Amino acid sequence: MNSIVHCRRFANVALLLLLAACGPKIVEFNAAPRRVCAGDTVRMTFKTRGKPHLLAVRHGGAVADTTSYILVAEARGKRAYSPMDVVTFSPAARPVLAFDTDLLGQDSLMARDTLSAETWPDVVRLDEIFAESERPMVVRHGGKEDTVTPGEEGSAAWQGMPVSGGWEIHTRLSPGEVPGDPQHAPPLHLYLKFSLTCAATGAQP
Repeated sequence: MNSIVHCRRFANVALLLLLAACGPKIVEFNAAPRRVCAGDTVRMTFKTRGKPHLLAVRHGGAVADTTSYILVAEARGKRAYSPMDVVTFSPAARPVLAFDTDLLGQDSLMARDTLSAETWPDVVRLDEIFAESERPMVVRHGGKEDTVTPGEEGSAAWQGMPVSGGWEIHTRLSPGEVPGDPQHAPPLHLYLKFSLTCAATGAQP
């Protein structure tokens, strides 16, 4: 009797393994590139066990849209899923970035930050830079320096360069700003506005 019981157990295990092997599975799901500009082509490749379906949900943003793709594989009444996000930047966007300030001596402010290539890929390039803070600012980025002043005119000194990398901003205190005085404190942030362009994938500045 014991041997028969064992045989049934082994048979049940074998049946479960067979059903699992026949179930749906996402073997491969890739998108390249994952960061693009409007109008660029994204190549998607996938390999599934089971009938595939591709779903897409778009989330709009001020600078870029994110499209969430979901690959679904169906077999034997079951489903397997695999998600993938593709971010599409708009060349019409004009993002405003805030840089935290530190006091430099008693009469100046300095702000530094490093913008990640994960957030700002090389396909997105600088066109012009505008001073969103109401003061002239000396801006350094990518080995170049220029003074950006308030108003409609921006600086094209960094035209064609990537957004990512180190940024440094210097500006003098404005009249009435007093370090250590809560009522007349210097600003906590300096603001730059960027106009953007799109470069071909892999292009160099």
